[in-house]
Amino acid sequence: METGNLSSQDIIFSLDIGTRSVIGTVGILKDKKFHVIAEKCIEHEERAMVDGQIHDVALVANVVNTIKGELEKDLNIKIKNVAIAAAGRFLRTMEVKEKIEIDYTREIDRDIIRSLELTAVKSAEKKINESVKGRLYCVGYSVKNYYLNEYVISNLLSHKGNNISAEVIATFLPRSVIDSLYSVMEKVGLNVINLTLEPIAAMEAAVPRNLRLLNLALIDVGAGTSDIALSNRDTISAYGMVPEAGDEVTEVIAQNYLVDFNTAESIKKQCDKHRNITYTDVLGIENEISSEDVIKLVTPTVKKITDKIGSRIIELNGGKSPNAVFLVGGGAHTPKLKEFLAQKLNIPIKRIAIKGREAVVDCVCPDNSLGSMGVTVLGIALICIKRSGHSFIDIMLNGKAVSLFDSHRHRVMDAMLHAGINPDVLIAKNGDNIRFTLNGIKRVAFGNLASTAEITVNGMPKSVDEEVKEGDNIEINYAVNGEAASPKVKDYIKRIYSISFFINDIMESLEPIAYINKNKVSLDSNINEGDNVVIVFPETLRDYEKYFSLNQEQGEFSYYLNGKELDKNYIIKEGDRIYRLLKKREEKKENEGNIEKGSIEDRVHKITDENEGIFKEIDKVEGNSKKEIVVTVNGKNIVLKGKKEYIFVDIFNYVEFDLSSSKGKLYLHLNGNNVGYYDKLSQGDIIEIGWE
Repeated sequence: METGNLSSQDIIFSLDIGTRSVIGTVGILKDKKFHVIAEKCIEHEERAMVDGQIHDVALVANVVNTIKGELEKDLNIKIKNVAIAAAGRFLRTMEVKEKIEIDYTREIDRDIIRSLELTAVKSAEKKINESVKGRLYCVGYSVKNYYLNEYVISNLLSHKGNNISAEVIATFLPRSVIDSLYSVMEKVGLNVINLTLEPIAAMEAAVPRNLRLLNLALIDVGAGTSDIALSNRDTISAYGMVPEAGDEVTEVIAQNYLVDFNTAESIKKQCDKHRNITYTDVLGIENEISSEDVIKLVTPTVKKITDKIGSRIIELNGGKSPNAVFLVGGGAHTPKLKEFLAQKLNIPIKRIAIKGREAVVDCVCPDNSLGSMGVTVLGIALICIKRSGHSFIDIMLNGKAVSLFDSHRHRVMDAMLHAGINPDVLIAKNGDNIRFTLNGIKRVAFGNLASTAEITVNGMPKSVDEEVKEGDNIEINYAVNGEAASPKVKDYIKRIYSISFFINDIMESLEPIAYINKNKVSLDSNINEGDNVVIVFPETLRDYEKYFSLNQEQGEFSYYLNGKELDKNYIIKEGDRIYRLLKKREEKKENEGNIEKGSIEDRVHKITDENEGIFKEIDKVEGNSKKEIVVTVNGKNIVLKGKKEYIFVDIFNYVEFDLSSSKGKLYLHLNGNNVGYYDKLSQGDIIEIGWE
């Protein structure tokens, strides 16, 4: 391809910094494909990288600078920008199970499910921060299992229950990894225009987008680690890593055949191409071995590695095997790797394929000699083209800026996670209901309904699953719990009434009466869970005696209205003037035949006169001596005389107190306590009478 007259703006420069080597690739975009125009691959001379982690920034910078200089010389251009990837081996995973209580009356919707997932991810973040220093970014998670009321369920949507749980595998990337990569690029004068993850880059190159609807696994078998990425439903659903890879196999060969590491690596690679392999050991002796013997030697180690890789894939994939597996990286050709992996995953071996550079449909490479090892660097370039040079996307969440690592499609809930927003804000419970019994019937007072969370993206109503992009403005109005039920007794009285009437010219009232758990309460009293509530609506004389009269201990009364005796079932009416007498005393007077007989109308004309007459007759019959007592009425001493015994109503013969017209509610107190008209008086009693 013609490379003359190129400028730095025309090219894409991608770097794959591995444990053993660094690959730099320069290409241009033509006909919607990435055309490679120059490449360099240089191995580290010293242990500047350990398991993919940059341990010596300066040494790595020297290798990168060498590659950059050689490419600039070959192309006669100045390289200014670079696309890089953070190794999947830096990823940290944490598995957690979290439970939340929900409103059993409400169907489970997607917001509730996402809130549960977010709760689990936050829990995973908290746990992993206890063991890892520095800030971590959540780059993805997968749900292993859902639970409804502690039972496993495949889908929570539209169900109802008391609680839901989720087992989640969350993946995190330390920010320190990103910082070390940026430090290297700064030292060599390169501006990072795009940062991705190596598993994502490998997936981008090796697995066409139309295949990512399937549940696929991609394994980048490197020197020190095996990086894993899983796709499902057009997105990368999970990441993982196994800290064992090709170097372990190479080391077994080196130790057994007394060769250096590079020679052992060469022997390993020749197993698939040659029946017999010739090599020179460290003693300078030339040897010949069969590929069969080498494979037999490394088989236990390969089996151990593939078992761990397979187990990790199943774990990340929710306990099941993927539909197919793609292998990339320098260790992809390890003997027996495919066979053992197929056994572990219980899938046909034909569903496990090694992907070389020739399989990258969006790239044109004049030299494919790097094979599967050179796939990831192409994916880094492709993602750079796709994303136009953004490593992080910045969005606004409730007025605050949030930066998201641009590793995959982000949703509103990802932004919430990175902003540290508690997932509880998405779920609100209806107010608690109050169950009680009212007049023998079970009742329920319902709490207020909760208000759901409201989410908008750029002013439009959205859900937590809405995909967000650079510059989006997210506003979340948090859910609000409904207020608990707070029923009052009066809420269950359709009409609160009061009937005013007179008993012996004293105004009385009939009104509804309430009892809670057998205790008399006011109508404004609150009803609590499990209360037994009784509301009485008195209307008859019998009701009056039962609920209002304080004189029942004195005996049974007769009641009269307009000179006629009333039945106890008489319904009291507003303004009734009713008079009452003790039946016992009436009967006693009639039996003794000593009381002047007259009309009932005359006898109930005035209660004080009636009582005076009663006691006069009683005194005559019994011949009892009379006595005097002194009591205090409203602060004044009063001498009561002419009787053997005195009752409360007698004081109205000694004090001026108008009972003919009501001025409020009458109160009668004897020694500080409420009394009735017929309560007995004693020497020194203190009496208070008045209107409230």
